[in-house]
Amino acid sequence: MMKAFKHVLILLSTASALAQSTTNVKIEANARLRFEFPELPQTLAKQTARLAAQLPANYSREGKFPLFVFINGGDGGRGDSLPIDRGVVGSNDFICVNLPIFKRVYDEERGGLISVDDFDTLSRAYHIMLKKLLDTVPNITPERSALGGFSNGAHAIALLLAGQDDLILQRFRAFYFVEGGAPLAVNTLGRRSLRDYRFLLMRGDYLERLPVLGYDHLFRAFEFFARDNQLDFTSVVMRDTEHAFPRKYQALLGLWVRGEKLPDPLP
Repeated sequence: MMKAFKHVLILLSTASALAQSTTNVKIEANARLRFEFPELPQTLAKQTARLAAQLPANYSREGKFPLFVFINGGDGGRGDSLPIDRGVVGSNDFICVNLPIFKRVYDEERGGLISVDDFDTLSRAYHIMLKKLLDTVPNITPERSALGGFSNGAHAIALLLAGQDDLILQRFRAFYFVEGGAPLAVNTLGRRSLRDYRFLLMRGDYLERLPVLGYDHLFRAFEFFARDNQLDFTSVVMRDTEHAFPRKYQALLGLWVRGEKLPDPLP
């Protein structure tokens, strides 16, 4: 009896803590939000999942504000930082968000690389995390909302598109891939149902110097399918760049997300 009573107390205290984490959040200009998700599987970084966000300087209850979501490469981190934030996209209009990466099972042979087997795990986790944010900040709009990432983070986005994830397609209008995504997204861009979306591919020119890897051909196929199906597609080759995301090209990402014209010629 006493043991059961202790379990009830633990459940009540957990529920109370979760409720406080929501009600104590100040939804105001420049507010920084952070949510923990102990109910989700551990992230690829083997940590409890978090979502970090910052509201724009011009935030108000009356306005409508798009999301700018960035997912790190590698193990994706914990989701509690904003490595590509409003320094890239600007202080106004966009709610900047960082999400972690999830995998169904860690494969020693493939390492932490996202694969088609991870769709259900990744989709479920992002649905729960994004719904929490949408419930907390109800005036988020899909219009101009952009979702993307670097390397393995780009693979994660490509997988969600390949699986035609309903929430992702409902809540975002633009998708960007930096140094990744091509193997999973090549066939996806052959779907005419994606004509209402914008796409940006950014890749380092080192791939052109290492054709034996085959990645350059994948990226070119990525571009071909997008253009062949008349998608709103922009391709940027990052000159003198290895597997990285230099600041000058981060600035180009900001221009693209805001819908501004990219310089011609590019850096």
